Amino acid sequence: MYQPADWRPLIFQIYNRKVAEHAQLFPIFHTFETAFRSTVAVTLEDHYHHARWWRGIYNQLRNGNSATSITQIGGVPIPSHAAHRIGQIMMAIDGDQWQRNIVSGLKNGYQFVEWCDLGHIRQLIEEHWRVFSPRFAQPKRLTLADFKAKFDRVREARNDVYHHKAVARLANVVATAEELLDYLNCSIDFVYHKITAATPTAPQFSFPIQHRHNTW
Repeated sequence: MYQPADWRPLIFQIYNRKVAEHAQLFPIFHTFETAFRSTVAVTLEDHYHHARWWRGIYNQLRNGNSATSITQIGGVPIPSHAAHRIGQIMMAIDGDQWQRNIVSGLKNGYQFVEWCDLGHIRQLIEEHWRVFSPRFAQPKRLTLADFKAKFDRVREARNDVYHHKAVARLANVVATAEELLDYLNCSIDFVYHKITAATPTAPQFSFPIQHRHNTW
C-alpha cells in the first residue's frame, strides 16, 4: 500500500544535494561581486579624478535640479545618460524623498559601490563602457551586449541561489563567472580552492538530535 512517507527520504536526499550545490556557489558569487565592485570603485575614482565622483550629481538632485545638469566631473566630461543613471542609482539607495540619507555620508567609491546592488554595478559599467571596455579585450573582445548578457547570467543565478531557487545549467553559470573574472585577472580556480581549503570554526548546536526531530 502506498504511503506518502515512502517518498520523504528521496525528497530530502534531493533537497540536501541542492543545498550542497548552492553552498558550492557562494565562494564563486562572493568573488564575482567583490572583484566587480572593487573594479568599478577604483576605475571611476581614477577616471573622474575624484573620490566622491557622484557628489555633484547628488547635490543637484537634492536641490531639485536634473542629474543631467552635471556635464563634467573632475574636469572630465560625463554623458547625460551616465549622469542620469548615477542619479537613479543614488535615489534607489536613499529611497523616495531621500529618507534614508545614506549617500550624503559616503566618502569614497568603495563605500558607494557597497550600497549598490549587483544590477547597479552592471549599469555603471554599461554607462561607462568606453572606460571599461579595454579590460574586456583579451583574449577575446567582448561587445557591450556580450558583457551585459554574461554579467546578467551570473547575477540572475546569484539572485536565485540567494532566494533558495533552483538554478538551471550550473556549469554554464560557473563558466561564465570564470570567464568574466579572467578579464579582471582574477582566477576563480585559485580563489575557490583557497576558500574551500580553509578550516573555519564549525557552528555549534545546543539541541541534540532527538527521535521527535524530522531526520530523514
